[in-house]
Amino acid sequence: MSVLEVQGLTRLFGDLVAVDGVSFKIEKGSIFGFIGPNGAGKTTTMRIVATLDLPSTGDALVEGYSVSDHPDKVRPLLGFMPDRYGTYDDTTVGEFLDFFARAYGLKGAARTRRVEAVMEFSGLGPLRDRLTTSLSKGMQQRVAMGRALLNDPHLLVLDEPADGLDPRARIELRELLKALAAQGKAILISSHILTELSELCDACAIIERGRLLAAGPIAEIL
Repeated sequence: MSVLEVQGLTRLFGDLVAVDGVSFKIEKGSIFGFIGPNGAGKTTTMRIVATLDLPSTGDALVEGYSVSDHPDKVRPLLGFMPDRYGTYDDTTVGEFLDFFARAYGLKGAARTRRVEAVMEFSGLGPLRDRLTTSLSKGMQQRVAMGRALLNDPHLLVLDEPADGLDPRARIELRELLKALAAQGKAILISSHILTELSELCDACAIIERGRLLAAGPIAEIL
């Protein structure tokens, strides 16, 4: 069974067809690129997968659970990083991650262990006591990624995570995502630049005006 299976997903906003019959699958340990220009329907699709919006027709299944019918079953299985992620004034990296670990329902020693594990894996340990607002965009992005990892998700949904990053931060992001895939996590990552994902993804789909133009192994699409 695929970790994520998107089945004929359509989303209408009045007369606007934002997503039009989109279908694809992502397997365990695979990185899947979702590529298209701004306004193509990438974010709308990802918000539906992340249970933040409902499809007009079609569905998306995460580990077999429908995002429409069983969002409560889906949410513990995924980590979502939106294209605009916020940080809080006067909050350190450690406090930020601990706050969201509490929101995920982690308690006591288990919460402390999970926050420590995420900081170590993400390379955030040395930044524990730094204010999130004092960090570079690349480091803030890494904190946002850490937040998405707190519940140890099966599926990561990352909306334009490399946008605005310098070359070094992009390389570090790529290595982090490869390490996560090696752990068996399925990753859906969007970008408006095909070449940006060519060295990272196993497979990809190209979307324009809500419709898929192509989908398959990265070697066949390039």
